[in-house]
Amino acid sequence: MAVNPHSPLLDALTWLDYAFQPAGEPPPADAAYGHQRHSATVVNDSENIPPKSCESDGVIASGTRPVAVYTADCLPVLFADRETKIVAAVHAGLKGTLAGVLTRAVEKLSEQGCAPQNLVVAIGPAMGPCCYELAEPQRAAIAQNPAFSRGLRWHQHQPVNPLAQRPQATAHQQGVWFDLPALATQMLVEAGVPAPQIDNVNVCTYCMAESGSSYRFNTHFGSGYRSRYSWIRRRPTPEDAA
Repeated sequence: MAVNPHSPLLDALTWLDYAFQPAGEPPPADAAYGHQRHSATVVNDSENIPPKSCESDGVIASGTRPVAVYTADCLPVLFADRETKIVAAVHAGLKGTLAGVLTRAVEKLSEQGCAPQNLVVAIGPAMGPCCYELAEPQRAAIAQNPAFSRGLRWHQHQPVNPLAQRPQATAHQQGVWFDLPALATQMLVEAGVPAPQIDNVNVCTYCMAESGSSYRFNTHFGSGYRSRYSWIRRRPTPEDAA
């Protein structure tokens, strides 16, 4: 069954449209999105028209064109500024999050007149701590960096997900169970976004979302996967058509 999660915070902004789409469903035909490389590169939509016309992991809308990202366990993160009505979409896996893509997105939005305290952010479906096993040496290496250690959240024992629709991941690396959305939230807060203005839809792509949503599930079972597109746009107004 397809999962179409919503963010109450974004739902409250009546001037925008957005979607965390099911796996395999194409984005809007006019959406702008980058050739994603797990980087900290964030650009304006004009640099990604046509789609994938440059390497980037975040796209900021300059008008009413949708901006999108594609994921298959990484975080899709949608931004909206309540005052300027500028929106953005960011792809944030562990590598990109550690590279600073979320911090860079806030910086780029600030350069365009968005105050961090006016941003509303929604973190979409991604692999949750119920299924994201991180090898202990990798966790230890990350924890040594003070820029990230405050936001690290992990569990020595696998958390049980009572909402799982299929079996949770089993241990393959004798590691820890890592909470990437928590790290992303901490980094957004440190960039100036108020914690109450950050939503996490809490849908694990491995054990909760529809079949084909998870790259790691495919790695374990060879079942195939399809990209999930997440997008956001400011709704056109009569003034846009003038």
